Amino acid sequence: MHYRLNYISQGGSGNCARANLARKTKEVEHMLANLEKEGVEIDDKIVSIIDDEVARIKDEAARDNINEPKRDWNMILDNIAYIGIGFMVGAECCLCAIRGAVIQKLLFG
Repeated sequence: MHYRLNYISQGGSGNCARANLARKTKEVEHMLANLEKEGVEIDDKIVSIIDDEVARIKDEAARDNINEPKRDWNMILDNIAYIGIGFMVGAECCLCAIRGAVIQKLLFG
């Protein structure tokens, strides 16, 4: 007997849209089917709680994914700035060394 996931507004779900999104995942249906095979009685309240938790986890993952690229872009921009500063300092050092060599050649032959 496969438990069909139909949203019934009984139990702990206060956000129907998130619960419906989570309910569509195959992982949740697979987990519920496995629980039924083991003899666990599944009612609408259990399904609602599971759906709410899956939706919460997906929301947190989505927020983490939104924040992650900002950190990556900041790191990339920092690296570009450090490379640019390093290049300029290195070029300045080379220029000073060349000037010193030219002055030394002119003064001391």
